Amino acid sequence: MLQSCVSIFFLLSHSLQILSPSLFLQHRKEPEKYVEEFYREYSHFLKEGICHDYEFQPTLAKLLRFETNKNTTRELVSLDTYVGNLRPEQDSIYYLTAPSREAAAMSPYLEAFDRANIEVIFVYTAIDDFVMANVGTYEGRPLVSVEKSDIDLSKFDTKKKDKDENKDGDDDNKESDNKKDDKDKEEMTLSATEAIDVCMWMKKTLGDGKVVSCRPSSRLVSSPAIVTDNESGMMRRMMRMVDNSDGRDGMPLPGQNVEINPSHPIIVGLHEIKETEPVLARVLAEQVYDNCLVAAGLMDDSRTMLPRLNDLLVSLVKGARKQPKDENSGDEESKDDSTTKQ
Repeated sequence: MLQSCVSIFFLLSHSLQILSPSLFLQHRKEPEKYVEEFYREYSHFLKEGICHDYEFQPTLAKLLRFETNKNTTRELVSLDTYVGNLRPEQDSIYYLTAPSREAAAMSPYLEAFDRANIEVIFVYTAIDDFVMANVGTYEGRPLVSVEKSDIDLSKFDTKKKDKDENKDGDDDNKESDNKKDDKDKEEMTLSATEAIDVCMWMKKTLGDGKVVSCRPSSRLVSSPAIVTDNESGMMRRMMRMVDNSDGRDGMPLPGQNVEINPSHPIIVGLHEIKETEPVLARVLAEQVYDNCLVAAGLMDDSRTMLPRLNDLLVSLVKGARKQPKDENSGDEESKDDSTTKQ
């Protein structure tokens, strides 16, 4: 009897699996109605089906909808729409995992893609992350996390794009401003040797338990550093929820691959003070590393940063309190000099 019931349920399940994709595709002819009436309500079951039913996975993947960095109105787009918007030289589908759209928009991993004008899919939950890993490829294009280290965006000529944008308006003024900006950037950028020196120092200072490798990166714009090729932050949090180690660290964080931005003031400053102010430099390096973990969603408990952050704030306040005194003393000296001349 039990065996018969199992067989019946299996047949019903298989029949539904065959019928459902065609029904969903019919419903998808009205995109807005599909999203509002079906997708927002039942997308979780659809994603679960993608992860379990490999036979219908390509068909079900067409029904997925996502936000992207290009959709400021938060309109959901399909993978077909994303592929249709690809730049000619783009052969991968890029996605970013974050807890919210706000966090995704501020992610250091997005900087290079925004600069290169590349659309990136935003995923917000652990099952989304799992879906992307299970789908793997779509229409012959790999789905790639922007947290991977082997991403090469050099074929997207961002410099040419910037020059094209600068053709509008007063070209002479813009050209002089650009030359000045380039000169300032060169002065604020570490040489290749200096950048490698900072990497070696960070790896030695933080230890192999935290930093497996460190290298300069050209993909960062306004952030000092990132970690790459790391485990999924979403999946790590989900695994910790079912961890039964009774308060013990049953899931220690492995060492990370760090990439630094040789043009960032913090990294440039670290190169300057690592010998003259070793204690401060070490504290800054530890904070930069923890900031990388936060950006990657790998910081298990951010409260561990509070004592260090308080120390940095104290140093900042002390520096700010000394500065007005120095300026005032300089003003008084200039007044004395003027009085003497008179």
